[in-house]
Amino acid sequence: MACAATIIATALTVAGCGSAVPGSSAPAELDVRKLDVGSYATEPLEMRYTYQNDLGGGLKLAVTRLANSVVTGLDIDPRFKYSTGSIPILDAEKATTVLANATKPALERNKMMFGYAVGSADKKPENPGEEVDDQSFTAVTVLQFPDETSAKQAAFEIEEADFAVAADMNEKVSLAKYPEAHSHWRPGVASIGSVMAKGHYVVSMYLGTTSPDRAALEELAEKTYAAQLPLLDALEPLTAEQALFLDNDPDGMLRRTFNPSGIGLPDPSDQASYTLQGFLHQVADIYYWKPILSDAGVDRFSLSDAGSFAVSMLFRTRDAEAALSLSPKVLERSHPSPADAPAEIPEAKCGEGPGDDIKKKRFRCAVTYRHYVATVEGDQLRDVHQRAAAQYALLANSQ
Repeated sequence: MACAATIIATALTVAGCGSAVPGSSAPAELDVRKLDVGSYATEPLEMRYTYQNDLGGGLKLAVTRLANSVVTGLDIDPRFKYSTGSIPILDAEKATTVLANATKPALERNKMMFGYAVGSADKKPENPGEEVDDQSFTAVTVLQFPDETSAKQAAFEIEEADFAVAADMNEKVSLAKYPEAHSHWRPGVASIGSVMAKGHYVVSMYLGTTSPDRAALEELAEKTYAAQLPLLDALEPLTAEQALFLDNDPDGMLRRTFNPSGIGLPDPSDQASYTLQGFLHQVADIYYWKPILSDAGVDRFSLSDAGSFAVSMLFRTRDAEAALSLSPKVLERSHPSPADAPAEIPEAKCGEGPGDDIKKKRFRCAVTYRHYVATVEGDQLRDVHQRAAAQYALLANSQ
Protein backbone atom coordinates (compact mmCIF):
# COMPACT_ATOMS: atom_id res chain seq x y z
CA MET A 1 0.00 0.00 0.00
CA ALA A 2 1.13 3.53 -0.62
CA CYS A 3 1.24 6.24 2.04
CA ALA A 4 -1.20 9.14 1.92
CA ALA A 5 0.13 12.15 0.06
CA THR A 6 0.81 15.23 2.14
CA ILE A 7 -1.80 17.93 1.73
CA ILE A 8 -1.68 20.35 4.64
CA ALA A 9 -4.07 23.29 4.81
CA THR A 10 -3.32 26.40 6.85
CA ALA A 11 -6.69 27.92 7.83
CA LEU A 12 -10.48 27.33 8.20
CA THR A 13 -13.90 28.98 9.28
CA VAL A 14 -17.42 28.31 10.73
CA ALA A 15 -20.87 30.02 11.07
CA GLY A 16 -24.54 29.60 12.10
CA CYS A 17 -28.13 30.02 10.85
CA GLY A 18 -30.72 32.75 10.86
CA SER A 19 -32.10 35.56 8.76
CA ALA A 20 -32.17 39.34 8.92
CA VAL A 21 -32.60 42.36 6.74
CA PRO A 22 -29.17 43.25 5.28
CA GLY A 23 -27.81 46.39 6.88
CA SER A 24 -29.92 46.15 10.03
CA SER A 25 -28.29 46.32 13.44
CA ALA A 26 -29.46 45.30 16.87
CA PRO A 27 -29.55 47.85 19.71
CA ALA A 28 -26.10 48.64 21.11
CA GLU A 29 -24.45 46.97 18.13
CA LEU A 30 -22.22 48.59 15.57
CA ASP A 31 -24.12 49.95 12.55
CA VAL A 32 -22.45 47.78 9.93
CA ARG A 33 -23.79 49.96 7.10
CA LYS A 34 -21.11 52.50 7.98
CA LEU A 35 -18.16 50.12 7.71
CA ASP A 36 -15.63 50.45 4.89
CA VAL A 37 -16.16 47.18 3.04
CA GLY A 38 -14.87 48.36 -0.33
CA SER A 39 -16.73 46.51 -3.07
CA TYR A 40 -17.24 43.33 -1.04
CA ALA A 41 -20.71 41.89 -0.50
CA THR A 42 -22.15 41.73 3.01
CA GLU A 43 -25.30 39.69 2.47
CA PRO A 44 -25.60 35.95 3.19
CA LEU A 45 -24.51 33.61 0.42
CA GLU A 46 -28.02 32.40 -0.44
CA MET A 47 -28.87 35.93 -1.61
CA ARG A 48 -26.12 35.65 -4.25
CA TYR A 49 -26.01 31.94 -5.02
CA THR A 50 -28.43 29.02 -5.29
CA TYR A 51 -27.08 25.49 -5.04
CA GLN A 52 -28.55 23.21 -7.70
CA ASN A 53 -28.49 19.63 -6.46
CA ASP A 54 -26.54 17.26 -8.69
CA LEU A 55 -24.78 13.96 -8.08
CA GLY A 56 -21.29 15.43 -8.49
CA GLY A 57 -21.91 18.05 -5.83
CA GLY A 58 -23.76 15.53 -3.69
CA LEU A 59 -20.80 13.14 -3.64
CA LYS A 60 -18.51 15.99 -2.59
CA LEU A 61 -20.91 16.75 0.26
CA ALA A 62 -20.88 13.05 1.12
CA VAL A 63 -17.07 13.12 1.30
CA THR A 64 -17.21 16.14 3.63
CA ARG A 65 -19.75 14.32 5.81
CA LEU A 66 -17.53 11.23 5.90
CA ALA A 67 -14.47 13.28 6.90
CA ASN A 68 -16.22 14.10 10.17
CA SER A 69 -16.16 10.37 11.00
CA VAL A 70 -12.57 9.48 10.13
CA VAL A 71 -9.91 9.10 12.82
CA THR A 72 -7.08 11.50 13.50
CA GLY A 73 -3.69 10.28 14.65
CA LEU A 74 -4.45 11.44 18.19
CA ASP A 75 -7.52 9.20 18.25
CA ILE A 76 -5.25 6.22 17.57
CA ASP A 77 -2.34 7.04 19.87
CA PRO A 78 -1.18 10.28 21.57
CA ARG A 79 2.20 10.01 19.85
CA PHE A 80 0.67 10.74 16.43
CA LYS A 81 0.56 14.49 16.96
CA TYR A 82 0.94 15.61 13.36
CA SER A 83 -1.34 15.27 10.37
CA THR A 84 0.41 14.40 7.12
CA GLY A 85 -2.61 15.36 5.05
CA SER A 86 -6.06 14.39 3.87
CA ILE A 87 -7.36 13.35 0.46
CA PRO A 88 -11.00 13.48 -0.66
CA ILE A 89 -11.78 10.48 -2.88
CA LEU A 90 -14.44 10.62 -5.59
CA ASP A 91 -13.29 7.80 -7.88
CA ALA A 92 -11.00 4.77 -8.06
CA GLU A 93 -8.30 6.80 -9.78
CA LYS A 94 -8.03 9.10 -6.76
CA ALA A 95 -8.23 6.18 -4.35
CA THR A 96 -5.08 4.69 -5.83
CA THR A 97 -3.08 7.72 -4.76
CA VAL A 98 -3.21 6.10 -1.32
CA LEU A 99 -3.96 2.47 -2.15
CA ALA A 100 -1.88 0.26 -4.43
CA ASN A 101 -2.51 0.81 -8.14
CA ALA A 102 -3.33 -2.89 -8.40
CA THR A 103 -6.49 -2.34 -6.33
CA LYS A 104 -8.18 -0.13 -8.93
CA PRO A 105 -10.08 -2.95 -10.71
CA ALA A 106 -11.45 -4.17 -7.37
CA LEU A 107 -12.68 -0.68 -6.51
CA GLU A 108 -14.36 -0.24 -9.87
CA ARG A 109 -15.81 -3.76 -10.00
CA ASN A 110 -17.44 -3.31 -6.60
CA LYS A 111 -18.69 0.19 -7.44
CA MET A 112 -16.86 2.28 -4.86
CA MET A 113 -18.88 5.46 -4.28
CA PHE A 114 -16.57 7.85 -2.43
CA GLY A 115 -14.03 7.96 0.39
CA TYR A 116 -11.62 9.94 2.51
CA ALA A 117 -7.98 9.27 3.39
CA VAL A 118 -5.94 10.76 6.21
CA GLY A 119 -2.38 10.41 7.46
CA SER A 120 -0.51 11.12 10.68
CA ALA A 121 3.00 10.82 12.09
CA ASP A 122 4.87 11.15 15.36
CA LYS A 123 7.44 13.57 13.94
CA LYS A 124 6.96 16.84 12.09
CA PRO A 125 8.94 17.52 8.90
CA GLU A 126 10.64 20.87 8.49
CA ASN A 127 8.64 21.38 5.31
CA PRO A 128 5.28 19.84 4.32
CA GLY A 129 5.71 16.67 2.29
CA GLU A 130 9.24 15.87 3.42
CA GLU A 131 9.97 12.42 4.80
CA VAL A 132 11.39 12.15 8.30
CA ASP A 133 13.80 9.42 9.34
CA ASP A 134 12.78 7.02 12.11
CA GLN A 135 9.16 8.06 12.30
CA SER A 136 6.04 6.04 12.98
CA PHE A 137 3.04 6.82 10.80
CA THR A 138 -0.54 5.94 9.96
CA ALA A 139 -2.47 6.19 6.70
CA VAL A 140 -6.17 5.37 6.99
CA THR A 141 -8.63 5.27 4.08
CA VAL A 142 -12.38 4.87 4.50
CA LEU A 143 -14.47 4.04 1.43
CA GLN A 144 -18.22 3.63 1.05
CA PHE A 145 -19.76 1.00 -1.23
CA PRO A 146 -23.40 0.53 -2.30
CA ASP A 147 -24.11 -2.32 0.14
CA GLU A 148 -22.55 -4.69 2.66
CA THR A 149 -21.99 -7.43 0.09
CA SER A 150 -19.97 -5.22 -2.25
CA ALA A 151 -18.00 -3.77 0.68
CA LYS A 152 -17.08 -7.22 1.97
CA GLN A 153 -16.06 -8.40 -1.49
CA ALA A 154 -14.07 -5.22 -2.10
CA ALA A 155 -12.14 -5.66 1.16
CA PHE A 156 -11.19 -9.20 0.16
CA GLU A 157 -10.15 -8.19 -3.36
CA ILE A 158 -8.20 -5.13 -2.20
CA GLU A 159 -6.10 -7.31 0.09
CA GLU A 160 -5.59 -9.99 -2.56
CA ALA A 161 -4.46 -7.43 -5.14
CA ASP A 162 -2.14 -5.66 -2.70
CA PHE A 163 -0.64 -8.90 -1.40
CA ALA A 164 0.00 -10.12 -4.95
CA VAL A 165 2.21 -7.10 -5.72
CA ALA A 166 5.01 -8.90 -3.83
CA ALA A 167 3.52 -12.30 -3.04
CA ASP A 168 6.95 -13.94 -2.71
CA MET A 169 7.93 -11.53 0.09
CA ASN A 170 4.63 -10.77 1.86
CA GLU A 171 3.25 -12.83 4.70
CA LYS A 172 -0.36 -13.06 5.89
CA VAL A 173 -1.13 -11.75 9.37
CA SER A 174 -4.14 -12.48 11.59
CA LEU A 175 -5.19 -9.82 14.10
CA ALA A 176 -6.35 -11.45 17.33
CA LYS A 177 -8.96 -8.76 18.06
CA TYR A 178 -10.15 -8.45 14.45
CA PRO A 179 -9.88 -11.89 12.82
CA GLU A 180 -12.18 -10.76 9.98
CA ALA A 181 -9.58 -8.19 8.87
CA HIS A 182 -7.34 -9.07 5.91
CA SER A 183 -3.76 -8.16 6.83
CA HIS A 184 -0.19 -8.75 5.73
CA TRP A 185 3.33 -7.57 6.33
CA ARG A 186 6.74 -8.14 4.81
CA PRO A 187 9.15 -9.72 7.33
CA GLY A 188 12.01 -7.38 8.05
CA VAL A 189 10.03 -4.30 6.94
CA ALA A 190 8.55 -2.02 9.61
CA SER A 191 5.04 -1.68 8.15
CA ILE A 192 1.73 -3.52 7.96
CA GLY A 193 -1.28 -3.32 5.67
CA SER A 194 -4.80 -4.25 6.71
CA VAL A 195 -8.29 -3.91 5.25
CA MET A 196 -11.71 -4.77 6.64
CA ALA A 197 -15.36 -4.27 5.71
CA LYS A 198 -17.67 -2.58 8.21
CA GLY A 199 -21.21 -2.55 6.90
CA HIS A 200 -21.22 -0.50 3.69
CA TYR A 201 -17.73 0.78 4.48
CA VAL A 202 -14.23 -0.51 3.88
CA VAL A 203 -11.39 0.60 6.16
CA SER A 204 -7.92 0.24 4.68
CA MET A 205 -4.77 1.10 6.58
CA TYR A 206 -1.04 1.24 5.99
CA LEU A 207 0.92 1.66 9.22
CA GLY A 208 4.58 1.96 10.05
CA THR A 209 6.82 1.93 13.12
CA THR A 210 10.53 2.48 13.64
CA SER A 211 11.45 -1.21 13.74
CA PRO A 212 10.13 -4.38 12.04
CA ASP A 213 8.37 -5.67 15.15
CA ARG A 214 5.39 -7.72 14.01
CA ALA A 215 3.70 -7.71 17.41
CA ALA A 216 3.96 -3.92 17.67
CA LEU A 217 2.55 -3.52 14.16
CA GLU A 218 -0.36 -5.83 14.92
CA GLU A 219 -1.09 -3.86 18.09
CA LEU A 220 -1.06 -0.59 16.14
CA ALA A 221 -3.47 -2.03 13.56
CA GLU A 222 -5.84 -3.15 16.32
CA LYS A 223 -5.69 0.29 17.97
CA THR A 224 -6.50 1.90 14.64
CA TYR A 225 -9.55 -0.28 14.09
CA ALA A 226 -10.64 0.31 17.69
CA ALA A 227 -10.61 4.06 17.08
CA GLN A 228 -12.13 4.05 13.58
CA LEU A 229 -14.90 1.46 13.64
CA PRO A 230 -17.10 3.11 16.33
CA LEU A 231 -17.11 6.32 14.28
CA LEU A 232 -18.57 4.39 11.35
CA ASP A 233 -21.14 2.70 13.58
CA ALA A 234 -22.58 6.17 14.16
CA LEU A 235 -22.57 7.18 10.48
CA GLU A 236 -25.49 5.99 8.37
CA PRO A 237 -24.34 5.05 4.85
CA LEU A 238 -25.81 6.97 1.93
CA THR A 239 -27.49 5.83 -1.24
CA ALA A 240 -26.68 7.76 -4.41
CA GLU A 241 -30.13 9.36 -4.19
CA GLN A 242 -29.53 10.48 -0.61
CA ALA A 243 -26.18 11.99 -1.63
CA LEU A 244 -27.92 13.85 -4.44
CA PHE A 245 -30.22 15.61 -1.98
CA LEU A 246 -27.72 16.42 0.79
CA ASP A 247 -28.00 19.95 2.17
CA ASN A 248 -24.98 21.98 1.04
CA ASP A 249 -25.00 24.12 4.22
CA PRO A 250 -26.82 22.18 6.96
CA ASP A 251 -25.65 24.38 9.83
CA GLY A 252 -25.71 27.73 8.05
CA MET A 253 -21.96 28.13 8.29
CA LEU A 254 -21.15 28.80 4.65
CA ARG A 255 -23.83 31.46 4.32
CA ARG A 256 -21.91 33.36 7.02
CA THR A 257 -18.41 32.83 5.61
CA PHE A 258 -16.73 35.60 3.59
CA ASN A 259 -16.97 34.53 -0.05
CA PRO A 260 -16.11 37.36 -2.48
CA SER A 261 -16.90 35.36 -5.62
CA GLY A 262 -20.38 34.42 -4.47
CA ILE A 263 -19.88 30.88 -5.80
CA GLY A 264 -20.93 28.10 -3.46
CA LEU A 265 -20.20 24.88 -5.33
CA PRO A 266 -19.39 22.16 -2.76
CA ASP A 267 -15.74 21.20 -2.49
CA PRO A 268 -14.14 19.42 0.48
CA SER A 269 -10.97 21.49 0.06
CA ASP A 270 -12.25 25.04 -0.38
CA GLN A 271 -16.03 25.32 0.11
CA ALA A 272 -17.06 23.12 2.99
CA SER A 273 -18.33 22.96 6.54
CA TYR A 274 -16.95 20.48 9.08
CA THR A 275 -17.26 19.41 12.68
CA LEU A 276 -14.20 19.76 14.92
CA GLN A 277 -13.16 16.25 13.88
CA GLY A 278 -13.28 17.22 10.22
CA PHE A 279 -11.38 20.44 10.87
CA LEU A 280 -8.47 18.54 12.39
CA HIS A 281 -7.86 16.82 9.04
CA GLN A 282 -7.19 20.24 7.49
CA VAL A 283 -4.28 21.27 9.74
CA ALA A 284 -0.83 19.87 10.45
CA ASP A 285 -0.40 20.36 14.20
CA ILE A 286 -3.47 18.55 15.48
CA TYR A 287 -1.99 18.31 18.99
CA TYR A 288 -1.97 22.13 19.10
CA TRP A 289 -5.39 22.78 17.59
CA LYS A 290 -7.47 20.10 19.28
CA PRO A 291 -7.21 21.37 22.90
CA ILE A 292 -7.52 25.02 21.86
CA LEU A 293 -10.69 24.46 19.87
CA SER A 294 -12.10 22.00 22.39
CA ASP A 295 -11.59 24.54 25.18
CA ALA A 296 -13.51 27.10 23.12
CA GLY A 297 -16.34 24.64 22.52
CA VAL A 298 -15.93 24.77 18.73
CA ASP A 299 -18.46 22.44 17.14
CA ARG A 300 -18.49 23.66 13.53
CA PHE A 301 -15.94 25.12 11.15
CA SER A 302 -16.21 26.30 7.55
CA LEU A 303 -13.81 27.45 4.88
CA SER A 304 -14.32 29.23 1.60
CA ASP A 305 -12.02 30.06 -1.29
CA ALA A 306 -11.47 33.82 -1.24
CA GLY A 307 -9.44 33.99 -4.47
CA SER A 308 -5.70 34.13 -5.23
CA PHE A 309 -4.79 31.44 -2.68
CA ALA A 310 -6.68 33.29 0.08
CA VAL A 311 -8.98 31.31 2.38
CA SER A 312 -11.77 32.56 4.62
CA MET A 313 -12.50 30.60 7.77
CA LEU A 314 -15.26 30.59 10.37
CA PHE A 315 -15.43 28.89 13.78
CA ARG A 316 -18.59 28.49 15.86
CA THR A 317 -17.69 28.48 19.55
CA ARG A 318 -19.56 27.78 22.77
CA ASP A 319 -20.36 31.44 23.52
CA ALA A 320 -19.16 35.02 23.01
CA GLU A 321 -16.56 34.75 25.78
CA ALA A 322 -15.05 31.66 24.17
CA ALA A 323 -14.95 33.44 20.81
CA LEU A 324 -12.97 36.34 22.26
CA SER A 325 -10.53 33.90 23.85
CA LEU A 326 -10.04 31.96 20.61
CA SER A 327 -9.58 34.98 18.33
CA PRO A 328 -5.86 35.71 18.95
CA LYS A 329 -5.00 32.00 18.88
CA VAL A 330 -6.03 31.58 15.23
CA LEU A 331 -3.35 34.13 14.30
CA GLU A 332 -0.40 33.45 16.57
CA ARG A 333 1.22 30.53 14.74
CA SER A 334 0.73 31.48 11.09
CA HIS A 335 0.79 35.31 11.43
CA PRO A 336 2.66 35.99 14.69
CA SER A 337 3.78 39.60 14.10
CA PRO A 338 1.18 42.20 15.18
CA ALA A 339 -0.38 44.30 12.43
CA ASP A 340 -2.79 47.23 12.60
CA ALA A 341 -6.40 46.12 13.01
CA PRO A 342 -9.43 47.98 11.61
CA ALA A 343 -10.25 50.45 14.37
CA GLU A 344 -14.00 50.52 13.72
CA ILE A 345 -14.47 46.78 14.37
CA PRO A 346 -14.58 45.90 18.07
CA GLU A 347 -12.06 43.28 19.22
CA ALA A 348 -10.62 42.83 15.70
CA LYS A 349 -7.05 41.51 15.60
CA CYS A 350 -4.56 41.28 12.74
CA GLY A 351 -1.22 39.60 12.25
CA GLU A 352 1.56 39.49 9.68
CA GLY A 353 3.23 36.32 8.48
CA PRO A 354 6.70 35.76 7.04
CA GLY A 355 5.50 36.28 3.45
CA ASP A 356 7.91 33.67 2.09
CA ASP A 357 5.32 31.56 0.26
CA ILE A 358 3.04 32.74 -2.55
CA LYS A 359 0.34 30.42 -1.23
CA LYS A 360 0.43 32.01 2.23
CA LYS A 361 -0.98 35.50 2.52
CA ARG A 362 1.01 38.19 4.26
CA PHE A 363 -1.80 39.44 6.51
CA ARG A 364 -4.65 37.78 8.36
CA CYS A 365 -7.32 39.42 10.48
CA ALA A 366 -9.71 37.80 12.95
CA VAL A 367 -13.08 39.25 13.90
CA THR A 368 -15.57 38.03 16.49
CA TYR A 369 -19.32 38.38 16.45
CA ARG A 370 -21.28 36.80 19.27
CA HIS A 371 -20.12 33.14 19.33
CA TYR A 372 -18.36 33.23 15.95
CA VAL A 373 -14.70 33.79 15.09
CA ALA A 374 -13.86 34.50 11.45
CA THR A 375 -10.58 35.04 9.63
CA VAL A 376 -9.82 36.74 6.34
CA GLU A 377 -6.47 37.22 4.65
CA GLY A 378 -4.62 38.98 1.85
CA ASP A 379 -1.36 40.65 0.87
CA GLN A 380 -2.48 44.29 1.23
CA LEU A 381 -3.45 45.43 4.72
CA ARG A 382 -6.13 47.89 3.57
CA ASP A 383 -7.77 45.18 1.50
CA VAL A 384 -7.67 42.78 4.44
CA HIS A 385 -9.30 45.46 6.62
CA GLN A 386 -12.11 45.78 4.06
CA ARG A 387 -12.49 42.01 3.97
CA ALA A 388 -12.64 41.94 7.77
CA ALA A 389 -15.30 44.67 7.75
CA ALA A 390 -17.32 42.78 5.14
CA GLN A 391 -17.04 39.57 7.15
CA TYR A 392 -18.17 41.32 10.33
CA ALA A 393 -21.13 42.88 8.49
CA LEU A 394 -21.97 39.50 6.97
CA LEU A 395 -22.12 37.91 10.41
CA ALA A 396 -24.36 40.72 11.69
CA ASN A 397 -26.62 40.46 8.64
CA SER A 398 -26.93 36.68 8.96
CA GLN A 399 -28.63 36.60 12.36
